[in-house]
Amino acid sequence: MVETGNKFHDNVGKRVAWAHWFTFFNIVALSLISLRYIVYSGLANTIPGIAYQFISLIGHFSFLSAVVFILVIFPLAFLIRNNLLYRIFSIFLATIAITFLIVDTQIFRLYDFHLNPLIWQFLQKPEQVEAIYSINLHYISIPITFCLQMFFSYILWRKVRNLQAKHIGKPIAIVLFLCFISSHLIFVWADATQYRDITNQKSIYPLSYPMTARTFLKRQGWLTEDSLQKATFGAVSENNKELNYPLAPLTYAPATADQNKNILIINVEALRADMLNTDNMPYLQSLSAEGLNFKNHFSGANNSRQGVFSLFYGLPNSYWGIITDNHISPVLMDKIAENHAIGLFSSIGMIHPEFLQSSFSQLKNIDNVYYAKSQNNSQVLQQWSQWLSSSKAPEPWFSYVYLEQRNALLFSQNNQASIPQQAEYLTLYQNQVREIDQQIEKLVNTLKQQKEYQDTIIVITGTHGQSFKGQSTNNHLISEANVPLIIIWPGKAPKEIFRMTSHLDFTATLMEEVFGVENPSNQYSSGQSLFNDTEREYVLSGDLDNYVIYENRKITQFSGNGNIDSIDWQGNHIEQDPHNDKFNITLFIDVLSKLRRFN
Repeated sequence: MVETGNKFHDNVGKRVAWAHWFTFFNIVALSLISLRYIVYSGLANTIPGIAYQFISLIGHFSFLSAVVFILVIFPLAFLIRNNLLYRIFSIFLATIAITFLIVDTQIFRLYDFHLNPLIWQFLQKPEQVEAIYSINLHYISIPITFCLQMFFSYILWRKVRNLQAKHIGKPIAIVLFLCFISSHLIFVWADATQYRDITNQKSIYPLSYPMTARTFLKRQGWLTEDSLQKATFGAVSENNKELNYPLAPLTYAPATADQNKNILIINVEALRADMLNTDNMPYLQSLSAEGLNFKNHFSGANNSRQGVFSLFYGLPNSYWGIITDNHISPVLMDKIAENHAIGLFSSIGMIHPEFLQSSFSQLKNIDNVYYAKSQNNSQVLQQWSQWLSSSKAPEPWFSYVYLEQRNALLFSQNNQASIPQQAEYLTLYQNQVREIDQQIEKLVNTLKQQKEYQDTIIVITGTHGQSFKGQSTNNHLISEANVPLIIIWPGKAPKEIFRMTSHLDFTATLMEEVFGVENPSNQYSSGQSLFNDTEREYVLSGDLDNYVIYENRKITQFSGNGNIDSIDWQGNHIEQDPHNDKFNITLFIDVLSKLRRFN
């Protein structure tokens, strides 16, 4: 650092030089603390994955530190003329950043979330939740961090000229810049090739948004949809150590009254609960009088993919990624495969939803599994009838039938539909539902003709609901998860159930009633048996970006970045009414615990 003789310029130059080294010191400190994210999320299983973990860590926190330096610390070197005051302000800023990072690592360990406005609100009330209290204990690091910052700030101020004379600042800056750039380029490659050991690390660090370029690569002809689908289907991550599912080995009673019953699941895509009436689904409405009609039932998701997932696994959507990455089968299907012949029928194939990566992932090597090749619902009915006629083995059978809504993509538009469009969509949807109702009648009549009806547990439900007002509306929250659930269970009296139930309850129901599992349901599921009369406080739904909590009085949606919104069942924002209850912190923590129970 060369002195010019101009006192102002010399002081500014020394402050800027000191700020460079002070920023580098904090990059090192932030990177060391952030190693906790790698400890909590687990070390990657491959050499490229491990390399990316550390390169992205260094590059990401170097970038964040550089942003703070450029936008705050550097300009203040010209505005604050007192050297001591400038250093104290920089120390104060660094102490705040490191304290928030320490707290964020603890939140990530407990809930797999990063610090956001919603979590911050709960941190203000540690007396309500013990886990929050333990997080707040980390604030004791503030004076320790401040003292360390003061000490190294003083050393750097004394040694700044010597450090500048060594000319090592530029090589260090180049290395950090290359780490940042290479981390994003590596993620672009991993996203295009579905290299799961890298793409799984997308949300490890706070404020991290790795770059993707699928659209650009497709436009250049370097990536095609077919190659992407093949990569997605073929990619199997080896990192399943994070999932402790089930929590304990499952034990079973010697025999149950229903263990030799056939099981038929009819899953209708995007079926609203209010379609179950004499106008739209007259057959299913009449059939419901013969079985169990769950009048307040919710899918575990507001889309087909995670809706089917929640039905078979009994788990929230937070487990979708790790399960589909590792092709981990549900305990329900593992048990069914032991002594049931299996027939799988879907009018949209087995790739989307990702049946073969999740619910049916372990059936590929089993001989007595029939995969239908259908292109529409009519073919599904025909092939299912043929399969049933030819399946005369002595063991019971299990069959899954997926019936599509032909215009599901048209209905699921992100933009808000006009009133005429809503009326048009509703009419089209009702016509399709009536057709599906006739198809359900044919399936059940085939059972009766084959004299299988009295020996078959029939489950009829929707993958999720449907809204016609657009996905950004309150009606979307109200209608997208509420679905009918009709169960014809031989030996059980017809009944209407009005308490809240969920797709997450289905696994626990079959595991207990049919297979006689002796473990409590919370060891392999987030649901409870549908025959458990306990009134629950809420049911959980949503998608991969947002979770939705359905309560008797309100609906609350929250996301990992801290956005939260509550409405009543008429679609009115609760915040606008001062007489409504505030959000229940204990309930929120209970939800977060369910999202992490099997991690």
